[in-house]
Amino acid sequence: MEEIRIVEVPRPPAADASPSPAVLARHEIFAEAMRAVLGHDDFADPPATLVADLAEQRHATKTLLVAVRDDAGAASRPEVRHVLGYARIALPRTDNRHLADVELVVRPAARRRGVGTALWRTVEERIRAAGRSAVTTWTSHPAEAPDGEEALVARTGVGRIPARDDAARFARSHGFTLEQGERQSTLHLPVDPAAVAAWRAEAQAAAGAAYRVVQWCDRTPERWEDALAELQRRMSVDVPLGGLDLREEDWDAQRVRDADEDLARKGRRYALSAVEHVPGGELVAFTQLAMPQARRDVVFQHNTLVHGEHRGRRLGLLVKAANLQLLAAVQPEARRVHTWNAGENGHMLAINERMGFVRASVEGAWQRRYDGGPAGARAVAAEQGAAATV
Repeated sequence: MEEIRIVEVPRPPAADASPSPAVLARHEIFAEAMRAVLGHDDFADPPATLVADLAEQRHATKTLLVAVRDDAGAASRPEVRHVLGYARIALPRTDNRHLADVELVVRPAARRRGVGTALWRTVEERIRAAGRSAVTTWTSHPAEAPDGEEALVARTGVGRIPARDDAARFARSHGFTLEQGERQSTLHLPVDPAAVAAWRAEAQAAAGAAYRVVQWCDRTPERWEDALAELQRRMSVDVPLGGLDLREEDWDAQRVRDADEDLARKGRRYALSAVEHVPGGELVAFTQLAMPQARRDVVFQHNTLVHGEHRGRRLGLLVKAANLQLLAAVQPEARRVHTWNAGENGHMLAINERMGFVRASVEGAWQRRYDGGPAGARAVAAEQGAAATV
């Protein structure tokens, strides 16, 4: 087995800095991995977005590690071709300070040579040194394991991951437990405008005059910053989490502004539709679509939430239909919307299916727990993993 060295990539000096060879390699490796697993690279952020993500450290400490061949000169300033894999570690700072999130990906041609294990050893050292008690990761799979095939079933009882899948085997071998299966769905655009208008009208009629749609793009109006912060806080704990140790997030108006700025720095616009409960003047539902400007045909569904006290009034359908209309107006060249939902979230899946979303792939949410001590902490039982693609 060739010698491998793990190198920490310096933090970019600014969000608009030129991508280093290591960042270019990270983009290339993830795109290769997604094409190998899913047949497309829609989920691969462009290098400029990756630079902006790594430069921004306000709400999480982020570290990029790369695995390089230990050739002369490759360790200190690795070229793209020298990089065999990478790991991104995010340690939340504002809340969830018990948690680490890891994305670990190895170049398809370099797998089964110890690259993933070498990266994970360094990642685990960093996690233990930071005193984090849980680490999460996600794996992508083209489809659920068919009946009769050996499968891993999430603790929720929903979601079947092929047991022999390389990423699943890697996660299990390093102490992770499959906590949740997520359905990744895709909506192909355009959707018939008459159908979207009919969905919106139907939902508005069910909701009644006490509810009205408000919309904006890219920047949250000052009037709604506190209200959106409250919905984002609820979103962090109100959605199905399975066994994931994700705790309530700390949101305020400043964090809403930070999130807007973060998307802009990453080269993404967004379209947001919300519902105001007119008698109380508060927002009670919202949904957000993120639009990468480097690939204007691809759109990502971000958070969708209906406040628990206002459910049963078709507000989920109302905000989603309204936001599709907004998307068509501001980015008509969009051709695909990708979304992720917990497999047990039947209500939201039913809305998506009605609107034309189709199952495209499945994602495994993994977790691993530690006893919470500092460096040298002893790993316990099963846990949740990382976006390990090895």
